[in-house]
Amino acid sequence: MALESVLLAYDCKPPAVAALDTVADIVEQTGAKLTIVCVLSVRTSGEGAIPPGASLTEAIAATRSRLARVQEELARKGVTRVETLFLEGDPVERVLEAAQERSANLIVVGSRGLSTTGRFFLGSVSDGILHHAKCPVLVVKSGGNSPAPARP
Repeated sequence: MALESVLLAYDCKPPAVAALDTVADIVEQTGAKLTIVCVLSVRTSGEGAIPPGASLTEAIAATRSRLARVQEELARKGVTRVETLFLEGDPVERVLEAAQERSANLIVVGSRGLSTTGRFFLGSVSDGILHHAKCPVLVVKSGGNSPAPARP
């Protein structure tokens, strides 16, 4: 399978940063177009929620700024076929919609490694994407214990 379109679910947290490094290597090797999707949920708690004390306007501005910095960082690494999307709503649903709209061949997502109980109470974006995606999903665990991807 040739990778033409890769989508990264990105929330600026450490697992997503690890996934960003992995996806940068993948698109650099394959020449695929990268779409980075960041979803701001209006939930008050759980994964993807607006931080306590932050207004919606502040959260939106901060997220857009982070996405611009990520795109600049990727450009410095030579990854220039990058689109960023900032969406609002349920993170799983919006990531899956974006993947389908862009005919993504691969979705890359970070994982915090929540326990079963943690996933039950907080939900798990990576778990939801993994189980409902119509294309392959690469879940990147943060922590630095995994080997670097092989270079051709």
